[in-house]
Amino acid sequence: TLLYTIKFESDHMNCQIKSPCCPFISSTFKDFHEERDYLVKHIFPELQQICKDKCTYFAPIDLRWGINKNQSQAGRVISLCLDYIHTGSPYFICLLGDRYGYHYDEETSDQSSKDWFRKNLEVAYKEGHTWIYSHKDKSITELEIISALEHSDCTRSFFYFRDQDYVKKKFPDGPTEEQRQIYCVENAKSSEKLVRLKDKIRASQKVATFSSAKELGDILLRDLKAAIEIDYKDSDTMVRLPHLPPVVNERIHNLTPEKREMILSHHLFEARNGDPSRLADFGLGLLDTLNSHAYSIGEPTSKPILLITGQQGCGKSTLLSRWALQYDSDVPLITHYIGCSTYSRDLSYMLENVLQILGVNLEEGSGEVPLTAQCTSKQWSALQDNIEHFNQAIQKQRFVLAIDCLESLSADSDHSHVIEDFTWLPNSIPDTCRIIITCTTPSQHYDYFTRNYNSKGEANFTEHVLGGITDVSERNVVVQKHLETYCKHLDPQQLHTICNTSLSHNPMYLVAVANELRVFGIYEEVDSQIDNIVEAPTQEELWYNIFIRWCRDYGWSDNLQSHPSGEPFGWVQDALCFIAMSRRGLTETEILGALYMIGYRDSSEVRSADWASFYRAAQDSLIKEHTGIFSLAHGCVQKAVLCSVMGGTPEVNVTRATRYPTHQLRRMPSMFRRTHNCYHTKLAKYFETQPTNWRVLEELPWHWSQAHEWGKLHEIVRTPRYFELFRSSSEINQFNTFKIDLFRYWDEMKQHAPNIPGPAETYNGMVRKELIRAVEECGETPDQAEEDLARLVSQVRDCVSSKERVVKLSKSAWLAGQFLGEICDYEPGTQLLKHALKLCPGKEVDLLYQINYSLGKVYYYKVEWQHARSSFNEAIEKLRLSSLENKLEEECALYNNIVSTYLLLKQLDEAENLLRETKNKFGMLSNYKKSPGYYMYRFNKSRLLTKRANKIPNEHVAEKSALFAKANRIFDKTLDFRKRHYGWRHPLVALNWQEKGFLYRQWENRGQSEVCFKNALKIYDEVLSHDHVLRATCNYHLGMIYEELYKWEDALSCFEIALKIRQSRFTRPSVWQDIQRRIRKCQNRMRRELEEDPARFVPAPPPTSGTSILVYL
Repeated sequence: TLLYTIKFESDHMNCQIKSPCCPFISSTFKDFHEERDYLVKHIFPELQQICKDKCTYFAPIDLRWGINKNQSQAGRVISLCLDYIHTGSPYFICLLGDRYGYHYDEETSDQSSKDWFRKNLEVAYKEGHTWIYSHKDKSITELEIISALEHSDCTRSFFYFRDQDYVKKKFPDGPTEEQRQIYCVENAKSSEKLVRLKDKIRASQKVATFSSAKELGDILLRDLKAAIEIDYKDSDTMVRLPHLPPVVNERIHNLTPEKREMILSHHLFEARNGDPSRLADFGLGLLDTLNSHAYSIGEPTSKPILLITGQQGCGKSTLLSRWALQYDSDVPLITHYIGCSTYSRDLSYMLENVLQILGVNLEEGSGEVPLTAQCTSKQWSALQDNIEHFNQAIQKQRFVLAIDCLESLSADSDHSHVIEDFTWLPNSIPDTCRIIITCTTPSQHYDYFTRNYNSKGEANFTEHVLGGITDVSERNVVVQKHLETYCKHLDPQQLHTICNTSLSHNPMYLVAVANELRVFGIYEEVDSQIDNIVEAPTQEELWYNIFIRWCRDYGWSDNLQSHPSGEPFGWVQDALCFIAMSRRGLTETEILGALYMIGYRDSSEVRSADWASFYRAAQDSLIKEHTGIFSLAHGCVQKAVLCSVMGGTPEVNVTRATRYPTHQLRRMPSMFRRTHNCYHTKLAKYFETQPTNWRVLEELPWHWSQAHEWGKLHEIVRTPRYFELFRSSSEINQFNTFKIDLFRYWDEMKQHAPNIPGPAETYNGMVRKELIRAVEECGETPDQAEEDLARLVSQVRDCVSSKERVVKLSKSAWLAGQFLGEICDYEPGTQLLKHALKLCPGKEVDLLYQINYSLGKVYYYKVEWQHARSSFNEAIEKLRLSSLENKLEEECALYNNIVSTYLLLKQLDEAENLLRETKNKFGMLSNYKKSPGYYMYRFNKSRLLTKRANKIPNEHVAEKSALFAKANRIFDKTLDFRKRHYGWRHPLVALNWQEKGFLYRQWENRGQSEVCFKNALKIYDEVLSHDHVLRATCNYHLGMIYEELYKWEDALSCFEIALKIRQSRFTRPSVWQDIQRRIRKCQNRMRRELEEDPARFVPAPPPTSGTSILVYL
C-alpha cells in the first residue's frame, strides 16, 4: 500500500509517493521462534511508532506462516519468498544460528522432499527467478540471502549471527535429542555449507553477533532506526488528501508540532482505512448516500446533517475514509477523525483545525490550549473564540465537514457541558454547509445529539444505521487484505472458519482476529489458534483473550512466578485495572509508581521501557491524551478489564469446552465490590504519597469516595492543604470542577455517613485547629472555648508576629466561610468571613477585597441587602488599591451586584444611574461584549425595564408593552449567551428563566410565566442541593402563579417546599412569614371549595414528599 505525501515548495505542492518500511525476515524457523517472537512483540511496535512519525508505517514480512495450502500445493513457496524479498527492498534482515536450513539433497531417501523441492524450483524459474537453477543445492535461507544481495535492490541488509556458544549456555547439561534437532546443525555437509555461507556474508556485509533475544532486539532496533532516519529524513513532508484545497499549503508551515502531528495522523488514518483495495465493496450503498448528502449543498429542502450510526466496530470510520478518498467536488471537504491522535479528541483542537483549513484568521495564540487539565480564563476564551469563529464560518463559507467517532469527542472536565449541550454546533445550519457525523450507538454522545437536535427541529438531521458486513465474501476480503499487508495468506477453510462466526459481520472483530494471527508465529498451530479465537461468543470475550495474551507476552507477577495461562495476571493486568478504575486515566509515572507501591520492586520492578514496549503493542486499545494521561480506548477493553477485576472467573460455555469470562457480574456483588474497592484503595494510597497538586486533588478523594471510605474522604476534605486547593483553584474561574467535586463529596457523605460532622462543624473545627496551632507556636496558651472563635482570633492578632502566618490563617477562614455561604450555611459562613476580616492585615488589600466580596454575596443570599451593598462598596474601595491585573473587570462585576441590591430594594433611580456607570466601565474593556459580566449588566438592565414597566399605569398599554418587549428581547439574548457559555444546566441559566418568569407574570402572561419557572426549577433540582434557597425562591414564585391561576393544590405544594427550605436556612421569621400566610390562604380556599363541591377532592395515597393536602382539610 502506497501513501500520498506532499512536499511544500515555494508556490505549489508536489505529490510524491512514500512506501512503507517492509523488511523481509530471513532465518531458519524452528530455532528462531524465540527471537522472532521477541521482535514482533517488543521491537516492531516501537519501529511502527517511528515510521508513523515519518509519515509511513512498518510492516515486516515474517513468513513463519502465511503461505496457504493452495500456494504450497502449487509449488509457489520459494517463489513467493523471493517475491516478498523484492517487495520489502531495500530492507532485508537475516538471522543465522547453527542450522543451515531445509535444502535439496540428492542423497536423501525422502522422495517426497525431493519432489517438493524440484517443483518449487521449477515454479520459481518460470516466474522469473531464472538464476535459481544454478543454486538448486542451496537451502531456502541461502536462496533468500542470494536473492537479497545479488538479485534485489536490498541496500539496507542487516545480518545477525547467533553466538557460537549459545547452545552450551542455553543447555548447560547438554541438549536432548529433540533440542539438538532444533538448535544444532543437521549434518557435516550442512555444517560445511553454513560455514561457507557465513564467511561469504562476512566478506561483503557488516555482521553483528548476539547471545539473547533481547540483545538481538536492541541491536536491530538501533540499526533500523538509524536507517529509517536517513531514508525518511525529509521532515517537510506531510500527508495530503486530494479533497484539501491548495491554499492549505501556506498555512501548514506555521502549525505547531502538535497540530502537525494531528494533521499527519488524520491523513495516515484516512489513507490506511480508506484504501479501496482492502475494503472490497464494503458500504457501497451508503457511499451513494454520502455523495448525495454532500452534493446537496444549496438545496433548501435537504437536511443539513447526516448521522451515520451503528455498533462499535461496524465500519463507520472505514466507510467515511473510503468516501473521503474518492470525494470529487469543488466544495472543500474537511474531515476530522476523533481518536486518531492524542490531540484529535479535544474539541478546541478540532475546531481550530477546521478553521485553519478554511483560512479563518485567528489571533496569535488564541487557539492554543494550555497542556494542563486546570482551567484558566485564557483557555475558556480560546475555546469560546473557536466556537464563535466556527459558527461564523458555517454561516459564511461553503464546505462539507465530516466528523468521525463523535462519541470520543471531549473537552476538559470544566467544559463538558459544551459537549453535552452541543453549543459548539449552531442551531441553524445554512444550505451552503453540509455536515456528516458518525457515532456509536448506544452512547451518551448519541443521546446528547438526538436530544439537542430533536429539540432544535425535526428536520435538522437524517440518520442512517450501518449494520456491518453482511456478505461473507466481503468479510473474507477484509481479513485477507489486512494480512496481505504483512504478506500472510489463509486457506479457504481457515477464512471460512473466521468469516462465518456470529461476530464476523463486525469489521473491528475481523481486524482484531487478523491482528492476533499476525503476531502468531507457529505454522503448525495456526488452525488451533484460529479455533481458540473464534470460539469467543462476544467481542468482549475476544478482547478478554487478547488481554490474557498481553499479560503472557509482556507481564510478570510481583514475585516472578508463573500463572495459569487461561487467566490474566501480573503487572499488565494491574496496570490496566488501575487505568480502568481511575477517574481521568493515569500518566506513565502514576502507573509505574502505583505498581511499585503494590510490590513490583527489585527484580520485578516495571520500568519505563517495559511500559513503552507494552503500550506500543496495545496502542490501538489505549488512548494517550496530550496531557500524557492514558485511558482505555473502547468498551470492549473496559469490560475485559472489569472481568479481570472480578478475579477472572470465567463462565462455562455449554456448547464448548473452552471457558469464557462473564460480563454480567455473576459473582456475588459483595465479592466484586471488595475487589473493586481494593483497586480504588491502592490508587488512593499511592496518591496520598504524592505532592499536593491538581492531579492528586482530582484522583485522591474520588478513590476514597468510590471505595466508600467516608472517614478517609472526610479527612481529605477537612485537611487544610487539600481544602485550600479545592477552593483556591476554583478562583481561577467559576467553572472549576474541584469546586463542584467538593459539593458532591459532602452530599455523598451526608447520604452515606450521617454520623460524620457536617460542613459547618468541620470547617469551624479546621479553622479552630489552625488558630490554636498558631497560638501554641508562639508559646501562648490558646483559649479553647468551643462556642466562639473571636477570642482565638484576638489571641492570634496579639501574639503571632509573622505576617505570612496571619495572612494564611485569614485566607483559610475566608475560604471556609465562602464555601459555607455557597452551600447556604449562612450564619456560620458569615461568622468565619468576619473572623477572616478581623485577622487580615490592613495592607493585604487583595485579600481584603476577596473577603468583602464573599461577605457581600452571603449577605445578599441572606436577604440582608443593605449589608450586602455595604460589603460590596468596601470591596470596591479595596479593589481600587489592589494590584490585581483585571481590576476593571472585577469592578464591573461588583457594580452588577450592587445594582442587584438596588433592584431588590426597589431603588430604581439609583440602579439606573449605576447601570449607566457600569456600561461606561465596560466600554473601557476590549472585547467586552464577549464577557459574562457584560451580559450580567444586560440582565440587570432587563430587570430594571421590567420593574419600570410594572410601575406604568395599565391605561398606558402601548408604553408598558413596549418596555416589557424590550426587556424580554434582552432576556432572550442573555439567555442564549449563558446557555452557550455556561451550558443549559448552569444556575445562572436558571436565574435567567426565573427572571423571564417574573416578566411574563407582570405582563399577565401566566402560561409563559409558569413555563419559565418550571424550566428554572428543573435546572435547580438537577444541579443544586434539595435545600438550596434558590429552589425556595423559585417554588415560592411558581406557587404565586398557581395561586393566581386558582390551582390551589399546586400552589400549596410549592409553598410548602419553599417554607421548609427557608425555615431550615434562615433564623429570622420575616423571611418566611409571607409564605405561611399564603399557605393558610390556599388551605382556606381549598376548604371552601370542598364545602361547595365535596366530589372535587378524591382521597389519594399520601404524596412521597411534602405535606398531604388532606391534613388541612
